Amino acid sequence: MGEVTSHRDIDLKKRNYLTNCLFVVGFLDLFGVSIIIPLLSRHATSLGATPSLVGLIGSVYGGLQFFSGPVVGKLSDLIGRRKVLLWCLVFSAVSYAIRGLATNLIILVVSRVISGIFKHSSSTAKAYLAEITPKDERPKVFGRFNAISSVGFIIGPVCGGYMADDISGICRVAFITTTLFLINAALVYLCLEEHDPRLLKHSPSVDSFTTSDQLSFDLSGFLASFRKIFGLGADVFAVRFLMGFALMIYHSNFSLFLEKKFDSSPKMTGWIISFSSLIAVSASLVVGRISSLYSSKPKLLLHACLLQTVTLAAMTFAPTIPLFLAGIGAISMSNSILRVCVTDLSILRCKGEDTGTLLGLSQSVMSAARMVAPVTAGVALEFSYSGPGVVASTFGLVGSIIVSLFVMKDDDLDTEKKKN
Repeated sequence: MGEVTSHRDIDLKKRNYLTNCLFVVGFLDLFGVSIIIPLLSRHATSLGATPSLVGLIGSVYGGLQFFSGPVVGKLSDLIGRRKVLLWCLVFSAVSYAIRGLATNLIILVVSRVISGIFKHSSSTAKAYLAEITPKDERPKVFGRFNAISSVGFIIGPVCGGYMADDISGICRVAFITTTLFLINAALVYLCLEEHDPRLLKHSPSVDSFTTSDQLSFDLSGFLASFRKIFGLGADVFAVRFLMGFALMIYHSNFSLFLEKKFDSSPKMTGWIISFSSLIAVSASLVVGRISSLYSSKPKLLLHACLLQTVTLAAMTFAPTIPLFLAGIGAISMSNSILRVCVTDLSILRCKGEDTGTLLGLSQSVMSAARMVAPVTAGVALEFSYSGPGVVASTFGLVGSIIVSLFVMKDDDLDTEKKKN
């Protein structure tokens, strides 16, 4: 097996071959994860977990992902992408096998801990892809990678729901998931080429994408940048957090909410999750056209926040599944618009300065929110099946008020400038 040194040392035929292999890896990765999603909460409750405990287990997973991500990324810089990708896939397979055999909550938590530490196969595959792809082709290649991976997440929940329409089916689905991850590991071992990181000829663009020192942290620099960013865009930053956190609460313990509200079976839950994923992908394709209809980004952000808030409340109290499904489209569209607007406004506020720091801090805050959202949703679900929706709608309302009172001032200032 040869060695990869950089995209400049790989002929076009070999690069296309490696790229297509990574596309398959991305598809199998998300397909394997998504087929077991409709059963996770139901399996935990069958072992005696309360909604709060189900949420806490989800938060533990999110926390481990947050802290292990930079470590795994740095390790792949030091010993090679292929080797770390293999470890991630094999240990993920082990975690799903343990989950299928779990007879108590302790074993279930152990399986989630292993997943939380090692489930970084997608990001590692992207790092490998970055090293073999020329800079000008990277957006197109990553777009295809994300699209193919998303197909796996769209069809996976439906397949999982049909394979296990009862609690006893968790073992069967977990075994299939384990098998898929092992097949993926075999594909990586047989088809991808390893490189010696010490011999890797990085271009500056690859260096910036893959080999930054993720473990270093300059506290004084961080605080200085944060104070500057906070002064420039605290309102936008707060809206990003509040609206994102509201959506995370809605997504957290989603299958448990469906089971409590609609007495949803794994098959029905799988269909709803797959439908939601399909709508989310479709919404991202048309957000540009919708944005072009607005001359004011703050006004578009306000409308998106209000749409998300109202839809969250409506879905919480929707009496039938068809009405609930109708809300999924509105949620997906508002979320896609929100992310675009917040990113654009953040960059405009910074005027090109500290943009990377701002976006990095925003991502870190949202990662921290992912740790808190599952347990928040679980506690709210203890009181009522509508609890998570009420909490999410409240956060959304606060975010909408902040946009109306503060972010809309940008629009007023632009109007005054145009008049003058």
